[in-house]
Amino acid sequence: MQVLYLNISPYHNIMENKELILGYWNTRGLAEPIRLLLEHLGVHYSEESYELGNAPDFNPEQWMSKRSSLGLDFPNLPYLIDGSLKLTECLAIMRYICHKYDPKLLGTKLEEQANVDMLAGVLYDLNGNKSKLMYAKDLDKLMFPSFMKEKVDNAVKNIAKALETRKHVADDKLTFVDFYCVEILESINDLMEPIFTTYPILGHYYKAVSYTHLRAHETVLDLVCRLLLEKKKKKKK
Repeated sequence: MQVLYLNISPYHNIMENKELILGYWNTRGLAEPIRLLLEHLGVHYSEESYELGNAPDFNPEQWMSKRSSLGLDFPNLPYLIDGSLKLTECLAIMRYICHKYDPKLLGTKLEEQANVDMLAGVLYDLNGNKSKLMYAKDLDKLMFPSFMKEKVDNAVKNIAKALETRKHVADDKLTFVDFYCVEILESINDLMEPIFTTYPILGHYYKAVSYTHLRAHETVLDLVCRLLLEKKKKKKK
């Protein structure tokens, strides 16, 4: 029987003078790992969502018309506003949140922190190659598509191998890169190929992180916990 544990972080009930603001497209994408981290820590935040439009052309006009008025040094999505502090770039935002609310999620020892930083770089590259393959309008004309596919496959294989010797992707303990990792793995599994079937250890890892800890998901009204959604589904059955 699988046991589900709710996060009981001491930071869960932190009351803030100013609510964090997370800005991104009205999709999961690069903002989803940040949402997962914030939900895990119980940090109150609100979202500024921008319409992306329908594929394959999309329409970034809503974001482009506002980007220069936000006071961001390097305008980009996602962004985080915390009072006078304004940040862009997914990994920088996640590291800031960890520094502020729970530094242990960055790794507690130098070797652990080095592994976390290394995995952050590996996952950044993996996400970039995955996105190029997924969003290319004409895959046949994409430069080196087979080479990028091979890089995605090798990275996934190496992650699975790493998980054979530890509970989480960078260390035995949960770190912020786990939230980044499960979102990337889920998108590859759902939209590209069934890696959770090819590598069962990845499926077990995904469930351990996404179910054991609070997983945010977008709904029309708010962000909700996947665990609560699953409980509701079971009750209906």
